Amino acid sequence: MLFAQRHGLFRPYHDTVFRKFWNHELEIDELSEIAGVITAVGGSTEAFEDYVRGPARVEHDRIIDEAEALGVFGVPSMMFNGELFWGGDRIDMLIERIKQPETIAIALGSRHRT
Repeated sequence: MLFAQRHGLFRPYHDTVFRKFWNHELEIDELSEIAGVITAVGGSTEAFEDYVRGPARVEHDRIIDEAEALGVFGVPSMMFNGELFWGGDRIDMLIERIKQPETIAIALGSRHRT
């Protein structure tokens, strides 16, 4: 996904992986299958494999460390103004907070810091 995002292929990559994964047509842990998706959406298999062998692990680990520091522990997780929203059932709450960000103080009470 990071490679696809960096190369302007995120949307077709995401849509393909999402559909194939949920239809049990893709093993996302198999590098060759993900390379096939990259190729199918117009990316370079060679560039993807170079990325995986090169900077991918460092970038991945940095993102994981940042997420853990923010308190992220599952998906979907969304952060807004320092408040963590976890789970699909929290999307409406997130939308409300975006519309009325001043409600964070009420929601978080003494944990709220400006």
